[in-house]
Amino acid sequence: MPQFKTTIVDGEIDVQRRLADFRFTADQFMAIATTARIWADDASPLMPQNAPGTLAYIYGVQELRHQLLDDEWEVDRTCGIEAVINRKLGMRIGYQNVDQACAPDFPPHPRSTKGSAAENICGINLFVHAGVEPGPLTGVKQDGIPTYYVMVGEDGSVELSHPVIKNGSYKHFHERIFINRPIEDWEEEIDPETGPIEDFDVAVSFKDDM
Repeated sequence: MPQFKTTIVDGEIDVQRRLADFRFTADQFMAIATTARIWADDASPLMPQNAPGTLAYIYGVQELRHQLLDDEWEVDRTCGIEAVINRKLGMRIGYQNVDQACAPDFPPHPRSTKGSAAENICGINLFVHAGVEPGPLTGVKQDGIPTYYVMVGEDGSVELSHPVIKNGSYKHFHERIFINRPIEDWEEEIDPETGPIEDFDVAVSFKDDM
């Protein structure tokens, strides 16, 4: 089978141009991620252990639809996957909590195992990409529409990507669009005028009666 190559779109200008192909802006996806993170952080310690991820997913999907629905984009629940779809453009978008996004050498992993429905909805794409005629595929939704996911990492990283799902996880990616990558080295964000002082001596003096 031919080597599977992933297209990575990185850098502010290139990302803006690629998103413009879909008539999107980075701000729309940042709003989705921000909403998801706010609700995850709002989970009470008295809630079930999976509450942060569940709340992030519920309100992430809601904000995704709030941001993207218009005259061409509509609600989609093909195979039970909550998403939006643009049949004219030929694109479906869902929401996914991941461990970390926008790391070129470390593809994101879903925080919850992907089910067979998610695998089926994208199953045919791997064969087509490899130039293989798959023949009749049982249980695969063959509508020919690529399924992208807004992937929100625990560190605030955000990407819009088109994965191939296999055995409950992302096996390969057709395309990864890096929308937001938090600065890894926090020291780069420190203002030298207001940041912590380094290499300073503390003057110590003792009172005469000690």
